[in-house]
Amino acid sequence: MKLDCGGTATVRYITSFHTILESLKSGSAGGKIYVVEDVRRRGPRIKEILDEAERRGATVIPASEENLRAMSSDQRGIVFETESAFQRAMSLESLCEKAGSDGRSLVIVLDHIEDPHNVGAILRSADAFGADAVIIPARRASPLTDAAARSSAGAVAWVPVLQVSNLRASIDMLKGAGYWVYAADMAGIPVGDVRFNEKSILILGNEGKGASRLLRDAADATISIPMRGHVDSLNVSVSAAILMYEFGRATSL
Repeated sequence: MKLDCGGTATVRYITSFHTILESLKSGSAGGKIYVVEDVRRRGPRIKEILDEAERRGATVIPASEENLRAMSSDQRGIVFETESAFQRAMSLESLCEKAGSDGRSLVIVLDHIEDPHNVGAILRSADAFGADAVIIPARRASPLTDAAARSSAGAVAWVPVLQVSNLRASIDMLKGAGYWVYAADMAGIPVGDVRFNEKSILILGNEGKGASRLLRDAADATISIPMRGHVDSLNVSVSAAILMYEFGRATSL
């Protein structure tokens, strides 16, 4: 079987002030910034972005309200039209190379998560806890949308997102390079008892169904978050943040 080694996921139009600014700061963005022609509508956040754009030599184009609305109904006076280089380049091969190097490496696999706000929140945590990449499937899942970018509070500009056609084959490739795989599951080992490998993959499942059996079968262990309350589950983005923190805590001891 020929393996799709992953392509960097991109968003065409970005409207979030945070994400536009972080995209410029990261130096990974390519594209044009369209800003409302009426300078009276350019508040302090837009002015901050334009100042950063000038420092970075980015292209800024005045545009009418009608032009901006045609790009996005969520625009607030500024729209960033990205190019393919919007995010930092990453591939499965480069992750495999990282597995052979010294130091920790954490890869997050999202198993058909459908809510873009959850995807964005997970990206925000991935940046906060130093994950190397997030892998998403090409089908039957939320794409990397402007809503996801907005929910990431700009983290989408820093965390590589790989879009692959076959999650199981991608996981198997990384396992072969030395990564250990942990799937989040309510019946799994309490995360406090887990001895994480320094090179780890964390699988987070669909909001309603959890991780698929196919991916759970690929895991070296299933892990859970002990809870004491009356509600028997956490939002997937909250679970992701807790598990990422626990990986960092365990591997820094």
